[in-house]
Amino acid sequence: MNTIKVDALDQAAGLRRLFATRGAQIVALTSAAVVNGRAQMVAGAAATLAARGRRVLLLDENPAPRNALTEVGDVTRNAGDLLQVIRGDASLAQATLNVNRNLATLGAVRLANAELPMTRRLADLLHEIEDSYEFVLVDCSASRTSQISTLGLHAHYLVIAVTAESNGIMQAYAQIKRLAQIHQREHFQILVTGKANRDDARNIFNNLRQVAHEHLGVRLSYLGLANTGKSEMLADLIDTGFPLQPQAMGAMSGLAATLERLGGVGTRNSVV
Repeated sequence: MNTIKVDALDQAAGLRRLFATRGAQIVALTSAAVVNGRAQMVAGAAATLAARGRRVLLLDENPAPRNALTEVGDVTRNAGDLLQVIRGDASLAQATLNVNRNLATLGAVRLANAELPMTRRLADLLHEIEDSYEFVLVDCSASRTSQISTLGLHAHYLVIAVTAESNGIMQAYAQIKRLAQIHQREHFQILVTGKANRDDARNIFNNLRQVAHEHLGVRLSYLGLANTGKSEMLADLIDTGFPLQPQAMGAMSGLAATLERLGGVGTRNSVV
């Protein structure tokens, strides 16, 4: 294992240059309420994108067997976790399970439970991942809706899945409020799920956007509608529903700023 000198300011500048153009899209999905078939929908969307020729990495913060990784492959063949890679216990290639030539999976349960803050090592690892894939889908922990992991916080797009049930808007609003107040997140993508038509979904979003703007001052964008069991709808939204990175710069400039704080002035040792 070699130790090299890394200037954190140069590293942060490199991240800014990287995300000035369209690169890998990191999309994190979370929800306040239980979304029926969520694991199947996320797994199906990842598989659909891969079938279209997109290079996809699926990161899952939920434990097996009821998680997205179980839906796309035999996870017993590979029990790797992103935390192992961060600690140097395994390489990214060793921990990742390649389902096919375009789709790979990696668990992130231990990383989410460890509540690890952003470090230079994790930032370097995300940089490596972004160089290798077109889409990185993060299925956030379904049991910790009041919090969000470092992966979710530094995703380009944080998607809140809102159920079409009567209390769906209030549950989603409560989650957005917690994330905005605790983590200072200012922008959220809204995905409406469940049994709803496009007009109903748009009305749900408009009501939620108005309440969130008036009381929280946050910005919501409408990703779209994905009915239960229609994973191709989510794949379509992920494939075409995001801009060419300008909105993502907020999250990544925050990552770059974090690197600057980590590095301070001068150089630090980074183990690679």
